[in-house]
Amino acid sequence: MKRVAPSVGMKEEVDGILRGTAVGAVDPMKGFVRSLARYILQVHIEEEATEFLGRGRYERGQRHRAGLRNGYEGTGLQTEAGLIDLRVPQLRETEESFRSPLLRRLGKRSEDLEDLVRGMYVRGLSTLDVQDLYGDTFGEGRLSKSTVSRITSRLNADFEVWKKRDLSDLKVVYLFLDGQYHAVRQGTEEKEGVLSAFALLESGEAVLLHLELGEGESFDAWLAFLQDMTARGLSDPLMVIFDGAPGLKKAIRRVWPKAFRQRCQVHKMRNILAKLPKGMQGRMKKLVHQVFRAPSYEAALKRGRALIARFKDRYSTAMECLEKDLEECVTYLRFPNEHHVRIRTTNRLERLNGEGRRRTKVIPRFPTERSCLSLLYATLITASAKWRGVVMTPAILRKLDRLSAETSTRTEEMAA
Repeated sequence: MKRVAPSVGMKEEVDGILRGTAVGAVDPMKGFVRSLARYILQVHIEEEATEFLGRGRYERGQRHRAGLRNGYEGTGLQTEAGLIDLRVPQLRETEESFRSPLLRRLGKRSEDLEDLVRGMYVRGLSTLDVQDLYGDTFGEGRLSKSTVSRITSRLNADFEVWKKRDLSDLKVVYLFLDGQYHAVRQGTEEKEGVLSAFALLESGEAVLLHLELGEGESFDAWLAFLQDMTARGLSDPLMVIFDGAPGLKKAIRRVWPKAFRQRCQVHKMRNILAKLPKGMQGRMKKLVHQVFRAPSYEAALKRGRALIARFKDRYSTAMECLEKDLEECVTYLRFPNEHHVRIRTTNRLERLNGEGRRRTKVIPRFPTERSCLSLLYATLITASAKWRGVVMTPAILRKLDRLSAETSTRTEEMAA
């Protein structure tokens, strides 16, 4: 009695779903999609075996290749539609072993599934969460902990490629720099600095540039971070926006001495208010805002100096804080009005880093520092995909060109 090929039974299963006679189908549409995919794949695998031998099942006559069919062996293909069980023809007495080209291409699980697993992981789910959610969606026992870990570990490889990529094609106008802190090593509660950079390009596009560990946001750490980007071809930014950390400021002066610098107004405001009595903080905040939001760079300097003269005797420490970085706090006013809201603070990068902190809370300790950076990279890349850039019209580009020409004539004294 001739045995029936597995694809025949699978075809009957598909027909049963279409006729409504299939047993145990919880979701008819999901069952149909899975069963149809299974049938199509099975037919293709059986045809591969036929082509390999040069003859069909139970076909007699001249043999084009030595070998006999020897039943089937089960295998599984993991897909977004769930686990698809397939039957691979087994051949014996052949000169070379038979391996399905289709299964070699697809592997044990599809790229769609791997993207799905990585996406769930990056968006805030732990390994156990991913297992549970996938099981709830596609059925229990679909993914093991080791499988999820293996798939998500690909983030490490992606990150290594990304952090070594060439940056010479990026024409940076505005460069934003910030640091965040994470417990990146097992066995310690100590948190370490993670430095990050993103840019607004001449095209108006917003891009994440770099991510790396940096000990305490020190000068040496920031200097190495910036030099890494320049070594990969990063062009000189027209303006750098930063939070005012002394080590970072010194590193910016060292690497890009003639670039315009914009001190984050949010950080500066906090520093000023922290040096005032609580009863005065609300009033002073409004007065400083009038300086920071002046209609022009010259007007901002005039307002700032008047404010400092007015209160320097009563609140000398706060006014010294404002006076120290007054010019850098209002540099943005020299740039196109259309960009002002986006370039006067590091808020966007801080919000992005906040997303990174939210994600890493799911994993209180990382096995290695590289695994922490890889997860942060994936999280920030995912979040940054939603960024809006800035408008770049011919008039705006002409103004930026004039500012760029000015940087070529700025003296080291002005840059210091």
